Amino acid sequence: MEHSPHLVATTAEVLRPRLLSGKTAIVTGAGTGIGRAIALRLAALDMTVIGIGRRIELLEETRGLAADLAGRLLVEGCNLRDADAASGLIDRIGREHGIDLLVNNAGGQFYARATEISRKGWDSVIDLNLSSIFTATMAAYPYLRNRRGSIANLSLSGVERGTKGLAHSIAARAGVLGMTRTLALEWARDGVRINCIGPGMVQTTGLERPVARDRAADLIHATPAGRATTPEEVAELIAFLASDAGRLMTGHLIHIDGAAHIGPGLDMID
Repeated sequence: MEHSPHLVATTAEVLRPRLLSGKTAIVTGAGTGIGRAIALRLAALDMTVIGIGRRIELLEETRGLAADLAGRLLVEGCNLRDADAASGLIDRIGREHGIDLLVNNAGGQFYARATEISRKGWDSVIDLNLSSIFTATMAAYPYLRNRRGSIANLSLSGVERGTKGLAHSIAARAGVLGMTRTLALEWARDGVRINCIGPGMVQTTGLERPVARDRAADLIHATPAGRATTPEEVAELIAFLASDAGRLMTGHLIHIDGAAHIGPGLDMID
């Protein structure tokens, strides 16, 4: 079945201005892509946002883009794989600003058949996409509990069904989903909410290489809605979850992928 040409993204901004005034968010991986879009949208909604990442020059670019927004965007360089450094930074942010929202966005992987993944490659992806999220979440918890805050963990579309070429990343992110649901149970009485977000294929600068563009085109073709997810759509969903409207939402994997996690399915009509 052909995808309709009218299936294009419209503006993702639907939340009222200054919805999150007086609140503070930490966004990891805020230098590019989805993390940058999240940081900017939260700042536009009048939050104080602390963007964390390894490359300070990219974080400074994000901060420059936030100059005219309602809230503040501060940046901190940190290698999140360094557990002591990450815990210390988040603890300092909590003491200085408090924490209402933690967005665990930083992550990454490479594509390879499982038989081609070395133990070093496996450990690296697990460390970045699972262990560092546990570290950041545990460090932020006392401050989130004080403010009855929330956590958003960026995952992948279809994390529960598997993806060829991503055995290491799917294993890590499935672990994050299990951790998310467990902490949702443990922390519900503390008023701390925690959810996973599963975006579909997101058009970012990482897809500019020819091979990546070809893969992106295949993924879009396989998406029933017929288009990519935008970083701004992901950002708006996370802002909604951080608002009072999302105060009873916890323990979920929320797909924002145009039904990509379901797959094309059988077509008995056309």
